[in-house]
Parts: sequence; structure tokens; C-alpha cells
Amino acid sequence: MGKVLLLSLLIFSSSLYAEQNTKQQKIDELIKVMNLDSMVDSMYGQVEGMMKGMSDQMGVKPSEQAIFDKYYSDMTTVLKTEMSWAKMQPMMVNVYDKHFSEQEIADMLAFYKTDTGQKILEKMPVVMQESMQMSQSLMKDAMPKIQTLAQQLSDELEQSRSESN
Repeated sequence: MGKVLLLSLLIFSSSLYAEQNTKQQKIDELIKVMNLDSMVDSMYGQVEGMMKGMSDQMGVKPSEQAIFDKYYSDMTTVLKTEMSWAKMQPMMVNVYDKHFSEQEIADMLAFYKTDTGQKILEKMPVVMQESMQMSQSLMKDAMPKIQTLAQQLSDELEQSRSESN
């Protein structure tokens, strides 16, 4: 009886391992088909563009450019070290494994292998960048109102607290 139970557990655990291994292989293939590693590289290019814009927004003078360039170089080094694909890849695998079933991974894989899927992947970084720029613009317009509301809240809390004492 004990041998049958042990054999059953062994077969069951082997089956689970095989299913998980298959899912992992599909996730690895999906990440490869989606070119997520190159998307991380393109992120550095977007940051570079933002940094150039930051230099203009901050009114960096020609005499200050060396200071700004040092900051930019240090920031780029930190980003490339701390947000490298080598560090992100295992995390991405875990995220896909956590949120998608094996069938969903297979369906995404099939879609992203199509011409339309590849076009979406090709255009998505630009779409995301433009979306972020729009969000930043909207946030810039909303910030004075948010700051006013935050100040009102602070004032009302302070008044309430002083009345309680």
C-alpha cells in the first residue's frame, strides 16, 4: 500500500513539474518573441530623450553643462546596472507565470508570432512613450489644483486639531 502511495505521489509530482516546465518554456519563448530585452534597451533611449528635455527645462547654461553631463552619465550607469535585462528577466518570467495560465501564454505566443502581433510589438514603445508624455502634460496641468486641495486638507486638519485641544 505504501509503495502504491509513494509511486502515485512521484507520478503526480513529476506531472506537475512537467506542466510547470512546459509553461516556463512557453513564457521564455513569449519573452523572446516579444523582444522584451530590446524593449529594455529602447527604454534607455527614451530616458536619454527625457534627460535632454530636462536639461532644457532646468535652463542648464553652457557653463553648467559639464555638471549636468556628469549627473546624466551617473544616472545612466545606475539605470543600466540596476534595471538591466539580466535582473528584469527572471522577474518578468515570474509576473507572466503568476498572472497568465499556460493556455493564455500559448495564445499570446501564437498572436505575437503573427504579422499583426509583431507590428503591435514594434509600435508599442512609441505608443507608450507618447501616452506617458500625454499623462505628464495632464498631470502638469492638474498639479496646481492638487496642491491647492492638499493645502486645504492640511489647513482643515490643522484647524480641527487645534479645536480639539
